[in-house]
Amino acid sequence: MKESDIMKFSWYISFIKLLFVNFCIIYTFFKITNQRVDKISLKIVLIFFNILFAMTYSIVRNYLEISLLYPIYYLLYAFFLSIVINIDFLYVVTIVMISSSFSIIAIVIASIISFFLMKILSLDIMEYNIIEYSVIGVIQFSLLYYFFKIKRFKNGFSFFKNGINMRLMKVIGILISLITIIISIVITIEENTLIERILFIAIALATIFTIYWIRYSITKYYKDKMKDRTVEIQEEQLKEKDEIISNLKLELSNVLEINHKYNRRLSAMERAVANLGNKLSFNEEFANEYSDVLDSLQNLSKEYKQEFDNYYILPKTNIFSVDNLLEYMKIEALKNNIEFELEINCEISEMVQKYISKNKLETLLGDHITDAIIAINSSDSASRKIKVIMGKTKEFYQIRILDTGIEFEIETLLKLGLERTTTHRDSGGTGIGFMTTFETLKECNASLVIEEYNNEKDYKKSLNIIFDGKSEYNINSYRAEKIKLQNKNNRINIKKAI
Repeated sequence: MKESDIMKFSWYISFIKLLFVNFCIIYTFFKITNQRVDKISLKIVLIFFNILFAMTYSIVRNYLEISLLYPIYYLLYAFFLSIVINIDFLYVVTIVMISSSFSIIAIVIASIISFFLMKILSLDIMEYNIIEYSVIGVIQFSLLYYFFKIKRFKNGFSFFKNGINMRLMKVIGILISLITIIISIVITIEENTLIERILFIAIALATIFTIYWIRYSITKYYKDKMKDRTVEIQEEQLKEKDEIISNLKLELSNVLEINHKYNRRLSAMERAVANLGNKLSFNEEFANEYSDVLDSLQNLSKEYKQEFDNYYILPKTNIFSVDNLLEYMKIEALKNNIEFELEINCEISEMVQKYISKNKLETLLGDHITDAIIAINSSDSASRKIKVIMGKTKEFYQIRILDTGIEFEIETLLKLGLERTTTHRDSGGTGIGFMTTFETLKECNASLVIEEYNNEKDYKKSLNIIFDGKSEYNINSYRAEKIKLQNKNNRINIKKAI
């Protein structure tokens, strides 16, 4: 159908045709760039924008050559679109050009489908009317809509915005689009039937090249991205290894420094012990001297051990704020003459991404390590130890905090999560920590397991946070029977510790 023929018909035919073309262009534009139009105000502006441009084209087409009108029209379209959505003009021109070629390919296919529909329904295909163009427009839009529903294309063409090594593919895509647009303009003004057919074949070839270009470009982009990610992972692994080596060197340096510091004192002690041995062999009196040497050895041993405890380097979670908190808690424990041990056997970053936020993890660790320090200070046990384990047991991530402090009061265990309650109110405990913990458990759908051991164990109790999706409160204790007697509801699962 020639433009000269169309001009004989009412203006609204041209208006409907361009309106659908514009809607297809704008839809394709946002799908290619993978942008969402959520604001109602922006949707209204875009609808008004497309109607205005379609109306303008319907009026101006009678006064300008089509070969001149189309380029001007789409440049102005891209210019005003870049203002409306506030994106770089050259980028918008490029995407509008590609979107236009998509729209042209879609309208050609839609016209063929409409032609066969009218033949099947025995309708007069020479009767140009609003229904025919509306049907073509709906089919045209539907083709593009379902094209971008294909899994491979539904996230747009990321390589246009982010592809660093995709310049050649971008240029090829722009050239294919430009050729498609030129062919469509020539078809509109050309009256030679043979040339028209050749140009339609060219459109078909352009369609095949366009689909191949899209598939190849997306595949290449994701391969390059995977390659970059592989390099990034290798760099991270090398960095981790360098950090491990650096930590080992630091530990070795610290050990050498400590050995150097105590070397002379150890030699002196060795001489004193040798003298005692000589006196013993001659049956000489040495009780007072023995007592002095024993005290010196004990003090030296204590100092030596403390030095090593102070230089103990914690394993890293590779999350700065969490590592910083754990280092602080280690220092606090050492101030209170408490051994602090940390064990990590999983990627903590994965735990943070999937199950618990970094801030909540810091709060949970800070609260319960502090509780453990208070519990140990409230105990008269000679063993003063805290062990924190962050890892994965079977399929679940978990955090365990073990200590040698006093046990929970049974009343406290039963009230945890219901109200502020603490066993250590006189030592600064408020009970807020556990209320916050139960809120976190609910949000993360994690379970709390409190385990209590008899005196044969190194540790008296452990607090376990398990990310099992169950949101339960469990107590495994050697005092299970006593706790059950005071438990008035089924909120807590109570079992005897094995």
